[in-house]
Amino acid sequence: MAKQHKTHPAYQYPWSKVRLGILQRDMYLCQIKGKTCTTTATQVDHIVSVLKGGAWWAPENLRASCSRCNNARIDRRRPEAWIDGPTHIVLVIGPPGGGKSTYVEEHKNQGDLVVDYDQIAEALGGIGHSHGEQLHPAVMAARNALLLSLRKGETGAGRAWIVSANPDAERLFPFHEIVVCDPSEEVARARCAESDRGLEYADLVADWYKKRFNDTAQRASRDW
Repeated sequence: MAKQHKTHPAYQYPWSKVRLGILQRDMYLCQIKGKTCTTTATQVDHIVSVLKGGAWWAPENLRASCSRCNNARIDRRRPEAWIDGPTHIVLVIGPPGGGKSTYVEEHKNQGDLVVDYDQIAEALGGIGHSHGEQLHPAVMAARNALLLSLRKGETGAGRAWIVSANPDAERLFPFHEIVVCDPSEEVARARCAESDRGLEYADLVADWYKKRFNDTAQRASRDW
């Protein structure tokens, strides 16, 4: 194996902290679950490879992995089946309070697959902030499993919706169509203020707009 230069992101300070956080979040259980999976996770895998534009340290792009599954993904390098798969993927992005879930509810059809963190949490019994925190590992495991199935083109759904509040979502998730729900920072803040996590969400709203519009180098997510 070629020796990696110390300026490589894997050697920088954030990675060791982020890596540990992902392993703890996923309870040291491999999220890939390949044919030769050992179950116990000792590594962290990038769902969207860095070479394809995946973010190095974004938790949404990371999952715990056993060494066998992670090495198999690295060695395989196979094309991602979702590109030519039967499922039309719509990525719905926006800040907290942006109305993303409402948009999907108003536009989805029966049989559509919806990947929405809040809806998954509610389906698993999450009621209120404290319960949501307790269920976070299970919610993320379910969400990541759905995203992986979408990427493999295995869901069988005619259309799928991915809801994300990540300002760099286009680089993290597969999509054929994108919808940006941006009601304005003022409106998003006002909506969040009505929730029981108003102050926390207000900070997230500000952070979303700062990151979203300070990125002067807007990049196309796909080549087509």
